Amino acid sequence: MKTSKINSPQFALDRLDPARITFARELRGLTKKSLAEKLKKTSSAVSQIERGLIRPDLATFISMSLALGVPPSFFIGTSRQQDRIDMSSCHFRALRSTSQSLRRQSVRSGDLSIDLIELLESKGVILPPEQVSDFNASSDTEEHIEQAANDLRRYWGLGLGPIPDIIRLLESKGIIILPLPNSCIKVDAYSTWRGKRPCILLSLAKTPSRVRFDVGHELGHLVLHEETSAGQKKSEREASRFAGAFLAPRENFLEECPRRWSLAAFQQLKFRWKMSIQALLYRAKDLGCISQSTHQRAMMQLSKYNMRKNEGPEWEMEKPVILGQALELLSDQISLDQVASDLFLFPKELRERLSGYVSEETLDKISIPSNQKPGKLVSMRRQVNE
Repeated sequence: MKTSKINSPQFALDRLDPARITFARELRGLTKKSLAEKLKKTSSAVSQIERGLIRPDLATFISMSLALGVPPSFFIGTSRQQDRIDMSSCHFRALRSTSQSLRRQSVRSGDLSIDLIELLESKGVILPPEQVSDFNASSDTEEHIEQAANDLRRYWGLGLGPIPDIIRLLESKGIIILPLPNSCIKVDAYSTWRGKRPCILLSLAKTPSRVRFDVGHELGHLVLHEETSAGQKKSEREASRFAGAFLAPRENFLEECPRRWSLAAFQQLKFRWKMSIQALLYRAKDLGCISQSTHQRAMMQLSKYNMRKNEGPEWEMEKPVILGQALELLSDQISLDQVASDLFLFPKELRERLSGYVSEETLDKISIPSNQKPGKLVSMRRQVNE
């Protein structure tokens, strides 16, 4: 079917799926009231349209497409609509003040990114099998959490030393890790399952050490809390304990951790374990290397030196790579325009979403019209350096 026909407003309106209107509105971070104002309609009218109780006329439909910044084809029902992230199951690493509309926006953005992953899979990309669901762990006690972190390392064939790149490690174990758009950076990070895939969505607009800890925290949720309701304080504490234990295993960390506070010593430790000084201090306190009073004194000194938010130079930011690799491997078979059309997006938006963690070289390659070469099977299995 020709793209021009699919993008015809009347063609799309005749095949309208009201759920796609809700999806687009949430993707843009709009409430029903704010969308109604853009359409010069009442909130009640928008609500009835989204519930399928009334059908918009063509003029309203076109206005809706413009207001939400998507092609008319976006509102056509798709099979992917049946498998969406359940927001109630998402473990959000965000401030409580973060609005529900912003959380919904981040979830819909995650859906869109995973739609792209699934589209590439349908074109021959083989992602690493997930290695989380078969791992059984308990969070009943702090000791159980420590044991779970060590057991997972053993299950994945890791040693007890620092992890060079935690994002690439998790990607190699079948966990989908994707950046959140700039509009959702206040959400920080969240983890969930979509279908049979464990997923982590996170903001990269922070320090490399913070990103690593956020990834470890969300891994804790995936490992410990599949059956636990999201948003519980206890679960958040457990996930943070897991992150510290996974990034800095007790056995090796105890051998290296200073028993007295020294900024210089902890700065050296920071670059070895690739954790922030503050995270290392919490880890040291949890393991009894330093006392509560020493921890407080250290944090006061960091505050005095204005290091609570900026601890100074760090290493290069770790970023997701599998999506970029998949696009690179398929670059002679796909085009940005066609992928955007398959996702019912404008090519400009798709490129903006990919920029920052997909190389400009790859984006330029897929921006060239497809040469119509036959599809081929592509293996994305990677070996992570230990």
